[in-house]
Amino acid sequence: MNGNANREPEWRSMLRAVPVKNTAAKVVSESDEAVSVQVRNRKPGYRFPPISWFVPFKPTITIELDALGTRLWRCCDGRNNVEKICDIFSEEYGLSFHEAKTAVTDYLGKLIQRGVLAITMQDGNERD
Repeated sequence: MNGNANREPEWRSMLRAVPVKNTAAKVVSESDEAVSVQVRNRKPGYRFPPISWFVPFKPTITIELDALGTRLWRCCDGRNNVEKICDIFSEEYGLSFHEAKTAVTDYLGKLIQRGVLAITMQDGNERD
């Protein structure tokens, strides 16, 4: 018998994950349609002379979120898990759950990679 038979599929635990705003991220401008978030920039490994003489390092970067990114940012309040956010996007934008899941998880991945959001995991026994 396969040892993975009792393990939960990865996508189920991913749906229970709770995206949260990076506490170090700073909102620099906000309107109904858009948010700009400033985060610390990671110093790249190639920062040595002579490259560093010509390519200045910026300690912070500003991420401009479009309307969908802004909606996603506002959903990441520490209470909504990925599944709930997918449900919200599905309802608001007339998408199937799977279409919303694809869009939401792709956008979440980009915002996490840029340091705007982080993910917390919930215990499998917790329920909303």
